[in-house]
Amino acid sequence: MPIDVEAVRSQTRGVLNVTHLNNAGSSLPPGPVVDTVVGHLRREEEIGGYEAAEEAAGRLEGVYSSVARLIGAEPNEIALAESGSRAWAMAVYSFPFVPRTRLLIGRTEYAGNVIALRQLARRNELQIVVLDDDRHGQVDVEHLQRELDRGNVAMVALAHVPMSNGLVNPAAEVGRRCRAAGVMFVLDACQSVGQMPLDVQALGCDVLAGTGRKFLRGPRGTAFLYVRAPVLERLEPAMLDGHSAVPAGTGGLEVRHDARRFESWEGSAAGRLGLGRAVDYALALGLDAVQERIAGLAEQLRTEVAAVPAVTVHDVGITRCGIVTFSVKGHDARNIRARLADHRINVSVVPRPSAPGGSIPAGREGEDLVVRASVHYYNTGTEVRRLVGFLWGMSSGT
Repeated sequence: MPIDVEAVRSQTRGVLNVTHLNNAGSSLPPGPVVDTVVGHLRREEEIGGYEAAEEAAGRLEGVYSSVARLIGAEPNEIALAESGSRAWAMAVYSFPFVPRTRLLIGRTEYAGNVIALRQLARRNELQIVVLDDDRHGQVDVEHLQRELDRGNVAMVALAHVPMSNGLVNPAAEVGRRCRAAGVMFVLDACQSVGQMPLDVQALGCDVLAGTGRKFLRGPRGTAFLYVRAPVLERLEPAMLDGHSAVPAGTGGLEVRHDARRFESWEGSAAGRLGLGRAVDYALALGLDAVQERIAGLAEQLRTEVAAVPAVTVHDVGITRCGIVTFSVKGHDARNIRARLADHRINVSVVPRPSAPGGSIPAGREGEDLVVRASVHYYNTGTEVRRLVGFLWGMSSGT
């Protein structure tokens, strides 16, 4: 069933204030999510934090079931975290690396993940191999296969949707080949969860990390981690506390047998309830309908932006999503963002996508930046045309 755009906009207070095209950064949350978070904070104010959490224990437990349903997992395979990066790192840092094995990563891997992998490589004498892009700009699965055939691979890490070029990597094909080779597959789904259907069984991943604030429209400071049940016992978290483990015997300990071994005892009950409400909101709309709406708006934006003189669209890939990246000749991306903000149009800036055969940048200093506009189902064609009209004005010098 198509999304009732007017209904979801009526539940999105922010659309009255801004044209929000920065959903890949942080979406405008719907009213029911905000009300859930604020409502729990009010209960903490009224009766105390521990007491409010105890009162909401059943709802907090239900968040694990909601997230599991969202991605086709089991509740015992889900942990909650404060950020997608931290969720991803908790699993990856727990992997028992063998020295002088290899890590295979996509060229569009998130920069924060690359930093973590470089630290792990230095600690464990690992070699990082950057997989080529294919002619469409997505990860080259044939290069992946050649590297898997060479052997000595500890892990494959991939960003499902890169932050800066609009494509959707063929994660299911990567997962199939990793599973056949018996190699751990870690998928960063922070930019894909909430804007398209995800099924961890079809994706073939052993680990998946997702965040709440982006296309899920949840609160900032919320995220989740999926770890496939047969893999859990292989991954002992680098840090444990009284929530993730208990003392056992004389000087021993017993680590939890579910994915909550990756959690710590303290967390935001209000944020977690808000995350659960955001997941339920997305499920009620239907992720197929969400993806169709987002993809349609994004293609409209790409087509109309590309028609503006001096504008170059940088998106690649066979399958594209709600992220649209572009540059305007003679205009700095940061300046474009600032001028758009003056007109209450929200976008962001990101590093220019690397060309096939290029290399992952070492850092942000001096990087060539492009504008990133990212649509959601609550956006409208009128909002898209508002951005495009501004770019036409820039192109004509007005």
